[in-house]
Amino acid sequence: MTIRKGKINWIHITNPKKEELEALRKEFKFHPVVLDQIGSTSAHSKVEIYDEYLFIVLHLPIYDVTERVSRKGEIDFLITNNTLISIQYEKLEPFSVIEEKIEDDPDYKDRLLGGDTARLLYYLIEAGVIFSLRQLRHIDEKVEDIRNNIFKHEDQQLLEKISYTKRDLLSYYLISKSQTGIFNSLDKIGVQFFGEKSKAYFFDLQGDFLKVTQLCENLKETIEAFEHTNAQLLTIHMTKVMQRFSVLAFLTFPIMVFLSLFSINTSSRPIVGMPYDFWILAGIVVFAIFFMTLIFKKKGWL
Repeated sequence: MTIRKGKINWIHITNPKKEELEALRKEFKFHPVVLDQIGSTSAHSKVEIYDEYLFIVLHLPIYDVTERVSRKGEIDFLITNNTLISIQYEKLEPFSVIEEKIEDDPDYKDRLLGGDTARLLYYLIEAGVIFSLRQLRHIDEKVEDIRNNIFKHEDQQLLEKISYTKRDLLSYYLISKSQTGIFNSLDKIGVQFFGEKSKAYFFDLQGDFLKVTQLCENLKETIEAFEHTNAQLLTIHMTKVMQRFSVLAFLTFPIMVFLSLFSINTSSRPIVGMPYDFWILAGIVVFAIFFMTLIFKKKGWL
């Protein structure tokens, strides 16, 4: 997709092919190393300044519904004085939305391309930052669900929810945290390339991205606190279970001893041999259990 407004051009490429990369090489004289890097996804984000262009690799956290975890989505930028080239390796929602807005609203196209490439870069990266904030919403909803259910005696189910949410948040956090250097570098390198007039753009981007990292940090601290609380509740629950088993063992032990005495084959055994001896012994056992249970409840052990 190529969009023009005055002297400003925006070239947006999805899954670049060899012929597209060759056309870029011929028209803009990009370094072969740079073209090799935009031929496939990169492991690390970066901002590099060359004599006549700026090269940016930016990663966005994208929630994978199937895997239930956030993963990297990459967008690369090559910026000259009057042309911005963006390369994505899959359909990314924020840039698809921008394409639709341009088609539906001519005024939006004027706002987007009505200045210079620094302004266009600002709008595109800002769309990515807003998308990143929106991607945090599903994690925020999961944390809120955990908050509402943490004292409803669903310890095992809650442990699974916390584990999945924590994994997702950690993946998101690692992706977002690695972008901090990009926004710090843009504040310096961007001004060096575009001039002092662009400083406001990159300063604003830095502030907006700070909201992402701060919200991520807050959610991270919250989920860790919930995990600790849930672990304590599980420990208390297990302690109570073990206490009940201990009390049960204490209740049955003297009764077992009592019944064992009557199983000893001696010449004189009380009750044994009397009419209804079985029911008498059973009655004694039931009474003993009932009496000891009352004492245990009064002591608060049951």
